[in-house]
Amino acid sequence: MELQRTQQTQQKQLSRNIWTSWVGYALRIAIGFLFVPYITSVMGDARYGVWVIVFQTINYFTMLDFGLEKALLRFVSKNLAKSDFPAINRILNTTFSIYLVIGTLIIVSVWLTSTFLFSFFQIGDPELMLEGQRALVIIGFYMGFRFYLLPFAGSLGAFQRFDISNLLHMLEDLLRAGLMVWLLASGCGLVPLACAILGMSLLKQVAAIIWLKRLYPQVQFAPRLTQKNGVRELFDYSKITFGITLAWLMIFNTDAVILGALVSSSAAGIYAPGAQLMLYLRNAVNVIASPLTVAVSQMEAAGDMDGVRRLYIKGVRYTSFLAFFMATGVIIYARPFTHLWLAPEFAEAAEVMRVLAVSSAFFIPQIIGNAILFGIDKHRLLLRVLTIEAAIKIILSLILIPTYGMIGMAYAAAIPQLVLYITLYPVLIGRALSMSPATILFTMVRSGLPAMFVTLPVAIIMRVLVAPLGWGSLAANVGAVCIPAIIAGWFVMTTEDRASVRRRLGF
Repeated sequence: MELQRTQQTQQKQLSRNIWTSWVGYALRIAIGFLFVPYITSVMGDARYGVWVIVFQTINYFTMLDFGLEKALLRFVSKNLAKSDFPAINRILNTTFSIYLVIGTLIIVSVWLTSTFLFSFFQIGDPELMLEGQRALVIIGFYMGFRFYLLPFAGSLGAFQRFDISNLLHMLEDLLRAGLMVWLLASGCGLVPLACAILGMSLLKQVAAIIWLKRLYPQVQFAPRLTQKNGVRELFDYSKITFGITLAWLMIFNTDAVILGALVSSSAAGIYAPGAQLMLYLRNAVNVIASPLTVAVSQMEAAGDMDGVRRLYIKGVRYTSFLAFFMATGVIIYARPFTHLWLAPEFAEAAEVMRVLAVSSAFFIPQIIGNAILFGIDKHRLLLRVLTIEAAIKIILSLILIPTYGMIGMAYAAAIPQLVLYITLYPVLIGRALSMSPATILFTMVRSGLPAMFVTLPVAIIMRVLVAPLGWGSLAANVGAVCIPAIIAGWFVMTTEDRASVRRRLGF
């Protein structure tokens, strides 16, 4: 009876974590939807391209995390299941000691990059070059301070309190966006914007530490608890995660950098909104990956692998439906949406979205699989897939960009993703979970195709009847498409989940 109550409590908390993750991400998308056209119109394609290059450059330094953030989630959540706070404190303080070195290394490395390497980008205006260099240094301080405080400020999720972490993220997003709009309206450039990001991040991290201490007074900041054996244990887990992080950076964080180096900062700026929108769709599912990893880690520690397999199949079922629905909508409405959303010089971003949407339909569902692999300590298998994907993408980009420009970059990103996530990935995760790859693929197709079949004809008919030439007519199109999708989604749900929805709605 006690075990059943504990499982119910964990399920409720997981549900809270997932829903608040989606609410927070919906807010982030809404802010981006309103902010991106504003910042692109105020900055122009060249300055916005430099802004994008700054952030894609800084993201490379996240690989100095060496995968420790994932290790922190894994080991804190595992010891929390046993209420072993002495072990948790050893993990937190050991990680803090490591991050103290990493954060300092990042700040110094970013300054060196800004001083000696930033000039390699094709930025014609010397003043804009200098502005970008200074902004990069400030964002380097943001990244360094984030690592300093991460073990305590970023571990709310490891304690199964992603709901609180998500609330703090939402407040940070709102305050930062408001401050940046005010700065842009006041005629400020990249440097004040970078300062705004640094300041809002520090406020959020301090608030997270205070909240964690109030919830768990057993947590102690005591560097004397650092243990050499703990360092070895953390790195044994994180060394694979480091490789995964590096591969992800090559896959999702090279587009603007390569375009900026081979073509121009303007090409990087035009490409970025389309790629960013597709990243939003990916992250709509990715935001639940960390809560799932923590929950799966606890299930695996309890020996409930059947529960892990059921969770995986259900996740693939629902995310496949969502991914095919979103991808179909992007393909149909990318051009009118881009025309309304961005300035005319960004029109080619629509073609970037359409190319990336095709591969995303097959990649997005397997974000659930990634979370499962991290949770059961089988993430080595994910590294194999990502290494191949990153290598193929870089090779294809060098081949296709000289001929096809930014569309060549989109094809270089989409082709390996499409191929690998319907071939190699299902085989590897099937092996990890003792499942048939055919079952995984069948679940994806059986759940995804209904979304496409109900969305496509309605979208085509609506575009003919109500041409999406303004925001109102576009909203009417999207609303009309969502109605049959919701109906189809009801039948994709499991019988158990349909019954749960009926209970919650009172019928």
